[in-house]
Amino acid sequence: MPYWFDGNNLIGLSAADARADRHARAAFLSALSDWRGSGGGRFLVWFDGDDPADMRPPPGVAVRFSAPESADAVICRRLREIERPGEVIVVTNDRELSSRCRNIGAKVLDWNSFSQNMQSRLAAPSHVGQVRQTRKASEDASQNIDVDDWMRYFGMDEPESDGCAP
Repeated sequence: MPYWFDGNNLIGLSAADARADRHARAAFLSALSDWRGSGGGRFLVWFDGDDPADMRPPPGVAVRFSAPESADAVICRRLREIERPGEVIVVTNDRELSSRCRNIGAKVLDWNSFSQNMQSRLAAPSHVGQVRQTRKASEDASQNIDVDDWMRYFGMDEPESDGCAP
């Protein structure tokens, strides 16, 4: 099952901030690689912005950059271009993107639901503590996210057509 991740949304950083804090992307990709190794499916992460020359994704995780478009717009466009969008699970905490992806036919999970699904797949006891720490960190981060603030930050106070709406 292919999973597409709304990278910047899930790490809680704008493209510029993520570029300045390379650890955030690397830690996120590392956690996904660990889960991918447990039989989690095919993982593709969409990041806003362009590709830093020195970024090396971990095994089992593909990374794409959306410049000059937003990752949201690229995710929606690509879902419309593929033959079976219903086979893709989009992982995002963005309510607007979730709605658009569902309208196109994709399945959608928020980060907490995804991490709970992956945790249940882990068979090796050595991973359990790491997954719990990653899950706890994601839950703590999700409690601090103000969606309206992010919408203002990205200039989305009023709904605009970005090519994703049907």
